[in-house]
Amino acid sequence: MSPFVVSPATAADLKSLAIISRAAFRASTQSMSYWVFPQENEEGIYQWRLRYITNIFHDDPTCSYVKCVDNATGKIVAFACWESPHPPKTEEQSTNEQQDKKEGTGEDAFLPEGTNTRLMHDFEAETQRLRNRYVNSEEDYVLRAIATLPEYQGRGCASALLKAGLEKVDAEGRKAFLEATPQGHPLYLKFGWRDVDQMAFDLNTYGFDGRGHVQITTCMMREATKQVK
Repeated sequence: MSPFVVSPATAADLKSLAIISRAAFRASTQSMSYWVFPQENEEGIYQWRLRYITNIFHDDPTCSYVKCVDNATGKIVAFACWESPHPPKTEEQSTNEQQDKKEGTGEDAFLPEGTNTRLMHDFEAETQRLRNRYVNSEEDYVLRAIATLPEYQGRGCASALLKAGLEKVDAEGRKAFLEATPQGHPLYLKFGWRDVDQMAFDLNTYGFDGRGHVQITTCMMREATKQVK
């Protein structure tokens, strides 16, 4: 019997997902979020992550959260967020999102004090540019996020989440795209993803004055393994 069980997350799980999302990357300098958010503002980061996850859960029908539970304790210890194939955004939707950002009425208004918004926006823009290049939104899946509590990392939680998600992807004969940190990159290779591009950000140009490095995020695509019937 597997020590972990994977199932869809519910609204009652969202606080746990936010805690995991924060804990998983708190000390990881390989994650862009480490550099974007002010590490001393623990409560602010947690509240922003909770709001972000809650909004996606309730308002974005293209995304689904899946949880990984420790059978021995019943505790949620990891989660993944998958974006399913869907029609592209309309021009009106894209325009409204940009207008919200300009007016400060979008998600930026809720960012923790001290957030490096220039780095965040540049990273988001480059991420979107490369997704537009490699992802067919009407055909492909995107693994938007995967996170595991630090004390459970290396114990098979991420593998369990990937196996569960890829069962559906493969059954539909779809491709799957993701952005990988150096830490997660080896695992994704084992599951069949291959490098297609990279994002490189010199963190010292964003105000870190020698404390940063060139942050590498690898874009990866997993080819379809079965034809859609």
